[in-house]
Amino acid sequence: MQRTERGVLNHLIETCKDGERGFRYAANHVESPPIKSLFLDIASQRERFAEALLPHAHRLGGGNESHGTAAAALHRGWITLMDALKGHDENAVLHEAERGEDAALAAYRDALAEALAPMTREIVEQQFHEIEAMQERLRTFEMV
Repeated sequence: MQRTERGVLNHLIETCKDGERGFRYAANHVESPPIKSLFLDIASQRERFAEALLPHAHRLGGGNESHGTAAAALHRGWITLMDALKGHDENAVLHEAERGEDAALAAYRDALAEALAPMTREIVEQQFHEIEAMQERLRTFEMV
């Protein structure tokens, strides 16, 4: 089923806001300054992404006020549970963060399969590639 461009954009905006909240939360649950910094960089990136998409949603009738998706709340809950069980195991938090990035990339892939205005498509494609690059940075921190 094809979604409207507005629906696609609103979903991406929610995904970005979820990512921003999730990475800020994760940054508070790691001790390593480089990992904390990376998580805060990703959170800031997602905040910028949502802000960049919002005018395009407004052009189509408006963005939705977002308090995050249920899936993201469950994801943050999983990080909380793992944190409690593993005593701030940074590797486990990194793994969950990477899983969150997989979900963000999937949302962007789905969006790119939909009909988007050329200018909007360009922004979504650019953000998709930036998420891929950030995920690679994230993987460099994973300890085996």
